[in-house]
Amino acid sequence: NPVAVADTSNVTKDEQTKVQKNVEDANKFPAGTVVTVDDKGKATITYPEATTDTLPGSKLVRQETYAEKNTPNVPANPVPVADTSNVTKDEQAKVQKNVEDGKRVVEGTSVKVDDRRKTTKTYTDTTTDTIPGRKLVRQETDAEKNTPTVPANHIHAAETSNVTTAIHH
Repeated sequence: NPVAVADTSNVTKDEQTKVQKNVEDANKFPAGTVVTVDDKGKATITYPEATTDTLPGSKLVRQETYAEKNTPNVPANPVPVADTSNVTKDEQAKVQKNVEDGKRVVEGTSVKVDDRRKTTKTYTDTTTDTIPGRKLVRQETDAEKNTPTVPANHIHAAETSNVTTAIHH
């Protein structure tokens, strides 16, 4: 398999080492064979008797995809949801916005959230990253589910001493 590289016209030393290892691992060369890789990804195989073979860089390296280059943003604050196993459309929209509001690595990236919480980022080169739902949503707390209200029949300050006495007796 070709090695994914940041720039196929300028293969780094680390990437060249990976290509070299790939070529060596894929072949059973005689002892003393030397494999060298240039900055275009081309491999030159020099055998012990000084003959050579070459493999073109186009067969050994390929451009990294956006998904390989980028780590998807996982928001610091998961979205509270009523049921983590069945996320509603409104909750999905909140999760999507939370992910989109994070670091935008590639313009044109789309974000889709399904009802099982899984979020898929699709880059412009059609590669994808998936963020597990457990990192994006959490169960709502009781305080988030409930909004306490002030009772309509409130007690006037003058009556509070009687209420306290009545409660304690």
